[in-house]
Amino acid sequence: MNNHFSSLPELGQRCRESEIYFDSFLDSGEDGNGWGPAQLYPPNTEVYHQDTPANAVYMIERGLVKLTWVESGGSEVIVGLRRRHWLLGAPAVLLERSYAFTVTTLTPCDLRCISSYGFLQLVNMNAEFCRQLLRRLSEEIYCHGIKVAVFGCIPARDRLIKFLCELVLEQGQANPPPELKKPVRLQIPLKLKELAQLIAVTPEHLSRMLRELELQGIISRNKGWLILTDPAFFPPTRS
Repeated sequence: MNNHFSSLPELGQRCRESEIYFDSFLDSGEDGNGWGPAQLYPPNTEVYHQDTPANAVYMIERGLVKLTWVESGGSEVIVGLRRRHWLLGAPAVLLERSYAFTVTTLTPCDLRCISSYGFLQLVNMNAEFCRQLLRRLSEEIYCHGIKVAVFGCIPARDRLIKFLCELVLEQGQANPPPELKKPVRLQIPLKLKELAQLIAVTPEHLSRMLRELELQGIISRNKGWLILTDPAFFPPTRS
């Protein structure tokens, strides 16, 4: 089968230097760093709501959240997903604006929180924290640009398969180098409509692609589970 993964950039590539820094910074117990202890948020918990005052920044230590936006007519769109080490709400706090999106947990999440005041104090007083924050925000802009380009030239089927591979990694079912060597059971924590929005297709087209993959023996579905039945088909994923 001819996939286009050789030309598909890593949408979820992460800045390893920043990850190591933030882990070390949070674990150091440095006096006055302002971050609270990790708190467990069950699935389907709203962390903060669109258009409310940006009073805090949240660091994802574990889990997966979705960002959604509701327009004035009430239509809701899923904007993206955020994973481990992401700083939720940082742009809004830095710009002194309300939260642009609603953030809701998709899986059990461990989040650490800092007030907007404490976060701005860190930015102003801690040069290394500010440098790593700039790297993280630059990563978001960089990946968003790649995502726009990819959606214009990579087939929808490949975008779907890429998303499934990233979900394998996020659910802890693969470790680097995480080549899939046996069937994998996945829980898709998204509605069909949301998944279709993420890969820029209609729900009807997504349903057709899933049926085609089933008929080809590449995946199967059973009682809410999606099973990757042909590991050889899926490309290696990276952390």
